[in-house]
Amino acid sequence: MPSVTFLGPFYETQHKTGSWLRGEKVEVTQEWLEDNQKFLPLNKFKIEGEGNLSTDIPDENWNRKNIISWLKGVGVQTGNGYLTKSAALLLVQKHINEGDLD
Repeated sequence: MPSVTFLGPFYETQHKTGSWLRGEKVEVTQEWLEDNQKFLPLNKFKIEGEGNLSTDIPDENWNRKNIISWLKGVGVQTGNGYLTKSAALLLVQKHINEGDLD
């Protein structure tokens, strides 16, 4: 069963998906994850377990080079200048959120 962990930065947050405590792992159903994953920013939530939709989506555990490679592979423009890992992860999040609107 998939699980979701709130990573912070605050100890507690009220989110459109419910109340979350930092570091507390919450088991969720696959259906809930499919319906709500687009509302869980990768920099604030960790998603684990079978059926995890984000298995092939970069997160903070990926290195910068692989994130940029993934972005280029899905057709995201990364620009000509130096792209930091944080900026690359923001592009990933933006791409995922825009992809849900199509």
